[in-house]
Amino acid sequence: MFILRLLVIAFIIGYVVWKINNKLLGKNLKLAQVIAAALVVTSLVYLVLGILSYLIEP
Repeated sequence: MFILRLLVIAFIIGYVVWKINNKLLGKNLKLAQVIAAALVVTSLVYLVLGILSYLIEP
C-alpha cells in the first residue's frame, strides 16, 4: 500500500509537470526547467521522508 501511494503521487506530479510545460510554459523554457526542478526536489524530499517514516515508526 505504501508503494502504491508513492506511485500515485509520482503520476500526479508527472501529469502536473507535463500540463504546465505544454499549456502554460510552451515558449518559456528556463521557467519550465526551474518549476520542474522544484517539483522533482519536492518529490524527492517527500519520498525520503516517507521512507524514513515507514522504516522508523512501527
